[in-house]
Amino acid sequence: MLASVLKAIIGNQAERGLTGIIVGIFALVCMVFIGSPVVDGRILLGDELLPWHITANTISASADTNVIIAEGEVVVSRGEQTLRADRIVYNKESGLLSAEGNVELLTAGDILRCDKGLFNLKDKTGYILNGSLFLKTNHFYVKGKEIRKTGPETYSIKGCKITSCDGEAPDWSITGSEVEVTIEGYGTVKHAAFFVRHIPLLYFPYIIFPAKTKRQTGVLVPSAGYSQRDGFEIEIPIFWAISDQTDATFYERYIEKRGLMQGLEFRYVTGVDSKGVFLFDILSDKKEQKDLYDEDYLKISPYPRTNETRYWLRARSDQQLPYDIGVKLDVDFVSDYDYLREFEEPSVGPEYMVRLDEEFGRPLGGAESPYRRSALLITRNFQDYSIQASSTYYEDPKRPQENTTPQPLADLGFTILPKRIYGLPFYFSLESGYGYIYRDTGPKGQRVALAPSLSYPIWSIPYVALEPSVTYFVTYQWLEEHQGYKGQQTKDSYELGLRLHTTIEKIFHIKQGNMKRLKHKFQPVLSYTLRPYPDEEEYTPWFEPVDVLDRLNVISLSLDNYLDVRREDERGRPSFSQGARLRLTQGYDLDEARRETMPGEERKPFNPLQAALSLTPYPALDLSARADWDHYNHYISSGSVALDLAVERGANKQDRYRIDYEYIRDSSKSLSYDAAINLLYGFSVGASGKRDLTIKYDIKNSYWIDYQSQCWGIRLLYENLEKDKRIMLTFRLLGFGKLGDLKVY
Repeated sequence: MLASVLKAIIGNQAERGLTGIIVGIFALVCMVFIGSPVVDGRILLGDELLPWHITANTISASADTNVIIAEGEVVVSRGEQTLRADRIVYNKESGLLSAEGNVELLTAGDILRCDKGLFNLKDKTGYILNGSLFLKTNHFYVKGKEIRKTGPETYSIKGCKITSCDGEAPDWSITGSEVEVTIEGYGTVKHAAFFVRHIPLLYFPYIIFPAKTKRQTGVLVPSAGYSQRDGFEIEIPIFWAISDQTDATFYERYIEKRGLMQGLEFRYVTGVDSKGVFLFDILSDKKEQKDLYDEDYLKISPYPRTNETRYWLRARSDQQLPYDIGVKLDVDFVSDYDYLREFEEPSVGPEYMVRLDEEFGRPLGGAESPYRRSALLITRNFQDYSIQASSTYYEDPKRPQENTTPQPLADLGFTILPKRIYGLPFYFSLESGYGYIYRDTGPKGQRVALAPSLSYPIWSIPYVALEPSVTYFVTYQWLEEHQGYKGQQTKDSYELGLRLHTTIEKIFHIKQGNMKRLKHKFQPVLSYTLRPYPDEEEYTPWFEPVDVLDRLNVISLSLDNYLDVRREDERGRPSFSQGARLRLTQGYDLDEARRETMPGEERKPFNPLQAALSLTPYPALDLSARADWDHYNHYISSGSVALDLAVERGANKQDRYRIDYEYIRDSSKSLSYDAAINLLYGFSVGASGKRDLTIKYDIKNSYWIDYQSQCWGIRLLYENLEKDKRIMLTFRLLGFGKLGDLKVY
């Protein structure tokens, strides 16, 4: 009732005025710190259709003086916004509103407190005394003895103090005697200082900073370390918020024995499916030439290096163009083979740099990869067919002057998806492509490949699908003149297939924790493939592995088991996940079974039995394994096991463990591990490593100890690499972790 009376007297102007106060206060205090989170004005304003609710012990209004006074436990609220005070006075004619006595403003978890506030709703100016703001997003406290809004976009603060530490005696804080800010412009700070407890460590008499309401340009947390091979090193990252959709980070890394390495990370986002990341590092190496008589450098690689300028350029980009055209770009160029083996792991990069494999699903080749691949793919998908154009280049960093690698610089593909032929029970599909292959040294030329396919699904058997198919392969190649030879050749063949499969499902109702239902799906598939290749001796493959398709005459049986889980939260909202998958595949080679043998020789028609398991009984546990079983030698010829476990231990603490084991008989055997364990009083320890179990040699081992207080942390890291050893120390402040986030506006 009081709310409706007050609203009738004040009218819509007061409602807009109270909203303006909230926006002004938050904009004011959020501008005083570089990179501090900005409260979204949309959140502050809330739903304009929601009414304000006002209660107080007493509310008085005078129609003559246009003054409204609310006293005694005054509460003004709307949605998630609540303003409390002992007394609020509003003059409708002058537009002045004052709040005093335990003033408190709560908005979406953020809390503003002050002794007194006076606001002019007409010219949007005002001030608050002894103000204190808690920003929940980055756990920041901002305090000011006097905060004034001197104009529509200008503010002034005296006695400013910022920290993310709780308590009256924070572990660290940033202070300034006087701060002047213009929103979307710049701000200045006089007598800025960085304190650890009550001890000033850094002092700046005058600072100028950008006062943008979005991402902020500034210096990120640096790191330092020591390497046995390269000496002392330090890296300082500088973030540049170019626009709402683009940003860049510059990495200035000084390495004592190697020189200054400069890095650039450029990112852009233009839509949900359009984004890109470009990374570039360059070093003018003090060690211009590799000493092949030095055992430490021979451990890196046996290849020579004479270049002083060393670099690595890599990029991933996904772009959606008009007319549903999709573009994917991969870039990976390196100056020499040793570069990645020496500098693949930056001193600070993992803290800030985008992980391309996670962001784009297309990982870069490892340091041991013999080639660096760059590619451009352009696609246009239609309902029944698709068109692809691509260009690919493989760099050979081991022999940059003698690159004999075939390069498919131009490739055009046309695909028709399986589609029923009108009036007939047959389905037709087509794979086709044209390519131009270039080499610096060696034969080059063009090729055209066609692979039309015809299938006939038979559904006459209940619960079972039988599908025969036939595919015809033909490849034409034209070779340009090379070493006195030029010409053309043609290769064609066909492939017959027969597939018999079914699906059996059953749902089990259970009640274990938040799991409510399990669905078991079983899919057995029996298939036969025949692919003869006559006149194989007359055809000379010269580029792609697809040109050397072997003869096949194989029967295969695969058994797929899926276990899907339905979970429900406290509100009954469902979620679905795959709890387990087990696949067994067995092939039988008919040609091998009928092959003529020498006396004492055994036929081996059974291919290795392949088993693959993926198990996720709980969101915190992920187990995957695969193995190939040799029937004739009675051993596992290859296999791998990966275990990822997260253990919740309360208070938002989580221990993580990961083990990877890979095995290839008579070739390689390796074990990798990662562990991060929380201890008492904010301490945690971790370790990671990789060991070659065949030669019993540690490729990499690293150990760290970390301390995280309520508002700051420090980590000491020791790495024993195959080619080097280094120690690193990093220091972090709570609240800086969100600097540099790129979002779409």
